[in-house]
Amino acid sequence: MRSSILSMLLSIFTLVLFGWALTTLYDAYTQFAFIMKNPTPPWEVTFSVWPFLIIFLYGILLYFLYRYKKKKKEKISIWLFPLQFSERDEREREISGEACRKAFISTWISAPIVASLLVFYPLFEEQFRHFPIFIVLLIPIIQILTYFFHIRKI
Repeated sequence: MRSSILSMLLSIFTLVLFGWALTTLYDAYTQFAFIMKNPTPPWEVTFSVWPFLIIFLYGILLYFLYRYKKKKKEKISIWLFPLQFSERDEREREISGEACRKAFISTWISAPIVASLLVFYPLFEEQFRHFPIFIVLLIPIIQILTYFFHIRKI
């Protein structure tokens, strides 16, 4: 159980980090677009490197976590995230399969709702510029939470 909660938290933390990095890139691209519209100097684009540095360090941490699990002879793929799909026996495979089905169904429900929310973006574009990034990242967060709330039976 502790391993599945850790995997859920790592998955959500990964999405939060990528959301932070995408908002930083969006701000830089917005500044660059302003320079392209008004080509008179002074030109200045500020860009924060912190999200990318933290993602790099986080990737190194995940790599060592992967290596640790691999040494313990656990079946794990570095490309599979979250790091844990508990499928050691028939019962766990059945529960994991049911949780995956529920996560798939949650995507079919959440994707149209998220697309509908994007329609309202022009109404508050000035107040909340990063809304599309956050709203699109909401879909995998809903999938992750749905999967891990249904996997608790293991």
